[in-house]
Amino acid sequence: MSFKVFPISSLSQLESLPVAVIKDYPLEKRDYKPYAQCNICLDDRTLFLRLWAFEVSPPEGSELRGVFYLFPDRPELALAVSTRPESGFTFSLLENGKERAINPPQGFVPHPHNGEDLQGIYWGSLAALPLDWLASLGGGCSLKPGDVFPGNFYKLAPGPGWSHMGSFYPADFWGDPYRTDCMGKFTVATF
Repeated sequence: MSFKVFPISSLSQLESLPVAVIKDYPLEKRDYKPYAQCNICLDDRTLFLRLWAFEVSPPEGSELRGVFYLFPDRPELALAVSTRPESGFTFSLLENGKERAINPPQGFVPHPHNGEDLQGIYWGSLAALPLDWLASLGGGCSLKPGDVFPGNFYKLAPGPGWSHMGSFYPADFWGDPYRTDCMGKFTVATF
């Protein structure tokens, strides 16, 4: 099954989009599986990622991450976008098992998504990534209507206290959870 990346004309549409719920925690022996969900959508100039988790007191280093193999001419290259409650967004490129940090797009401003609702207390953020910036990273992107690209969302926290590793699509947390065979399909819906 493929997760749809829908076109939007306004950020107000985010609330009506489907969410990718992170619920696969294969290493969790306790019952600590934070509820986390993510949106991915785009308009004609920007890819939007909204990541948020329901955690009252997130453990230090708690992280939400999206990894996407967007570059058809560079199938070994993936974009990783991460957010933490204490430090905001970081960006990196993954290539053949190696990760290197990259600068955010010029003028990048994260939009915190923190609060409380009937489901509980949550933290997260929204990232607006210009399509031309994405294309500059890997020479073109699979973000046209009908395009399909591999990707996954993750909820991570280091140990020892409340450590956990979860994902939307099943991932190999015993090895490298960012390999292409640990990704699911994302399909860009038609405008």
